[in-house]
Amino acid sequence: MTSVVFHVFYFTIFLSIIRGSRSFIDESRCPTSWTSSGDVCVKPFIRPLTSVEAQHKCMAEGGTLFDCDRPGMVDDVTEILRSLFDNGLLESTWLVSRRGGEAPRAIARSGDLYKVIDVPSSAAFPSICSLTTIGRRSLLIQQTLLDSGAPRIVSSAPTEVFFHSRDDADYVVLPCAAEGNPQPVITWFRNDIDVVVPSGSSVPYLLSGGSLLVPADPSLAYSSFHCTAKNRHGEVRGPSILLKPAFLDSFRTHRGSVVPLYNGGAKLECDAPNHQP
Repeated sequence: MTSVVFHVFYFTIFLSIIRGSRSFIDESRCPTSWTSSGDVCVKPFIRPLTSVEAQHKCMAEGGTLFDCDRPGMVDDVTEILRSLFDNGLLESTWLVSRRGGEAPRAIARSGDLYKVIDVPSSAAFPSICSLTTIGRRSLLIQQTLLDSGAPRIVSSAPTEVFFHSRDDADYVVLPCAAEGNPQPVITWFRNDIDVVVPSGSSVPYLLSGGSLLVPADPSLAYSSFHCTAKNRHGEVRGPSILLKPAFLDSFRTHRGSVVPLYNGGAKLECDAPNHQP
């Protein structure tokens, strides 16, 4: 009997929180790790999945595959995809909601434009999820009620880091600092899949505090790294850092064409070599 009373008590409190959630959460913002796109919150998932698998993944996250049938939604999300592409994430096809609930579709890049295309049911691509209203509210409530000892990332990290591979090159430092009680354990991942373990890796990574020291190795070019901080209250994910090789090609041996000017003299163009950044 006592157990039933306590369950009813806590359920009543939960209902009160849900009903009054608008008074203590800002539902105009997106939860952590989700990005605003128009009036919805979206999140790209890089792991290739079929349309059915991607829908299950989105539902587990509190959302659904991105609805590209609403007016203006495709234009909003393509700005996010274009930014990811420009920053080195060279994925050109992203699964979205099905046409009429049946035919799998994707947003595909063609040149610098994006368009919605049909894809086979068996095809696996990265996907874009959007939060439902309930999913958005639920995540915002969860984040508001996080235990004060819950881990949080306190360091800021660039979205991309450039390195130059040479014999005397130093390590590239990828920062990650976290707070929490108890002190969170920091773990690093490469390309969202491989756990970076300094003692068990063929690449000589080093750990300094929470920061990861990555060798300037050509094999790591365009690798994406991120850290997580975890304690008994939960786990948070740091932002992704893309490792890019820096280079500067030589100038051409011979100058290009010279354009004579009408009033005398000549115009010499600077034919700059390829370079990054």
